[in-house]
Amino acid sequence: MPSNKKTKRRPATKAITTARPSAVKKQLKQPDQTKSGRHCYSPLLPGSWQLNTGVFLFFVLATAALYAGDLHLGFFRVDDQQYVVINRWIQGVTSQNLNYILTNPYYANYSPVHLFSYMLDYAIAGLNAYAFHLSSNIWAGIVSGCVYLVALALTEQRVTAVTAGLLFVVHPVHVEAVAWISSRKDLVAAAFVLPSLLAYLKYRKSHATTWYIISILLFLFALLGKLSVAAFPAVLLALDLFVEKRALLKSLIDKLPYLIAAIIVALAVAYAQPKTGVHPDVSAWTKAFAQNMWLLTGIGNYVIYRVPPERGNILLEEGGAIILLVLLLSPLLLRKRYPLPVVLIYWIVFTYLPTQVLSFTYPVTDRYLFLPSVAAVILIAWLLTRATDQLQKWKLAAATILVAAVSFCWITKTFDYLSEWQDPRSVWFAAKEKSHDVSVYYNLARSYLENAASFGTKRRNASVREEEAKNYASVVWKDDPRLPQLLAELSLNQHNGPVENTFKEYLQNKAAENFDEAVAKKGRHIIPDLFVSRGVLFADKGDMQSAKKEFVAGIDEAFRLHSSEGQPEVLVTCHYNLGIAEITLGHYEEALSWMRLAEEEQDKFGRTLIPELTVNRKELESFLRNP
Repeated sequence: MPSNKKTKRRPATKAITTARPSAVKKQLKQPDQTKSGRHCYSPLLPGSWQLNTGVFLFFVLATAALYAGDLHLGFFRVDDQQYVVINRWIQGVTSQNLNYILTNPYYANYSPVHLFSYMLDYAIAGLNAYAFHLSSNIWAGIVSGCVYLVALALTEQRVTAVTAGLLFVVHPVHVEAVAWISSRKDLVAAAFVLPSLLAYLKYRKSHATTWYIISILLFLFALLGKLSVAAFPAVLLALDLFVEKRALLKSLIDKLPYLIAAIIVALAVAYAQPKTGVHPDVSAWTKAFAQNMWLLTGIGNYVIYRVPPERGNILLEEGGAIILLVLLLSPLLLRKRYPLPVVLIYWIVFTYLPTQVLSFTYPVTDRYLFLPSVAAVILIAWLLTRATDQLQKWKLAAATILVAAVSFCWITKTFDYLSEWQDPRSVWFAAKEKSHDVSVYYNLARSYLENAASFGTKRRNASVREEEAKNYASVVWKDDPRLPQLLAELSLNQHNGPVENTFKEYLQNKAAENFDEAVAKKGRHIIPDLFVSRGVLFADKGDMQSAKKEFVAGIDEAFRLHSSEGQPEVLVTCHYNLGIAEITLGHYEEALSWMRLAEEEQDKFGRTLIPELTVNRKELESFLRNP
């Protein structure tokens, strides 16, 4: 009987193989089909929702715990002041503020969802830097949890997904995006675009239009967080073509709403952003690409501002174009055997390129790699899993050792870089050892300048708390024999001791030294604030003639800007400080002219930059009328 059954089956098998080869081929290509014959992914998220929610929350908490050290950093001087501290449009959930943020660019950008996140923070805790940092840590944690869910949906392997989430949490390339409040736009955009991907995968699995609409809406929110996600629909297209083997035309039609949304937001951002005056250079792009890919490995050198790659000649541009083209096309050779890794490679490329097109000044910066790193960690997790597949019973142990080794390397770099942000001397102090960009020297000088203004008998800034002052002095003068005496003077809180005044002078000299370095390295950079800050330094030291020269240079530099963005603040500040300098020199008529000019610029700007300006101008007029 067994032999008869076997004999009966042979003709049927032979008939199927010979008569319907296309059907067999189709089945081999599309192993997962519904009863209706429509292709679908395996269950979107294997396992119970309770388990997946628990793992998601674990990554949120793990991220928040890892970055807990940034909660006391305060507001960063660069961009945080404009985006948060003096941004009146986030100070209250009102119809006027909501309407303004939605319909107007702000700070040469258009990212309303990004600003709404600040509005929420302000509504909960006011202008509290601790709350803003905590919020950024939570946003980053949400993204970490989403990385786990996306990896689980794509690979259907929980070990791979957990590994990807863990690697994402500890990746050192994220420190800048998380610790710098103004970089939250990268976190917000990723926190919406990853759920958009999950909704799209759900749509392809269930063919339910509702999930498709949800995916488009989430993508729109991501765009309004940061435009750099504009190319993400290409990732969805790659999934369709390489993993699902879907027809090209149908895939393209599905992406039209995403494309339309990206174009509309891109036009708004293009209207908001001024022209930089810098033109793209393919050879520089190639160098930047190599640097950024190295940073994605987790073993690069992380620093807040790198020196931008230099422009090359025509031959280097042509060579760079060829290299980029080869790098773009070469993954296609692996698309049949390794479809998912190819998609992840293109994910890295597609989410990286917009950051280069939109920024010609700093093409290499950590925060640009936040979204590309999602694909990078999933790819690395997949590779680690595949590398141990042949070990059978030792697979879990080997995979654990590999993941632990990579995680240890990355988390060590993350803690090291985070410690630089927490350094009382500022993150710029360590950055100077790793980068020679002009902005590093300028910002380090500003840090010395503003700290000096809080010490000594004559203080421009309010004195800081005793504990904070001692901590700062102990780090800056760590090996100086005068430190014990300085700490003793600080304990008296009188600020008239000879050593404290000497310490103040030391800080001013360090500021001058770094300002000089910045001027020497400035090149074609247009930095009016550099001259303004040098003027303030001379004014703090009582050298008003030198201060006046710097303020005039700042005005000249401001008029070299390619747009009016940033001009008003510089002009108001310079004109006002020129007035103060002339008052100090006893030139009251000249001082009044500068004060009036500053007031006119401030009124034209429509925002109060110097609250005491009008009062000082009136007092000066009154003094001149009744000397």
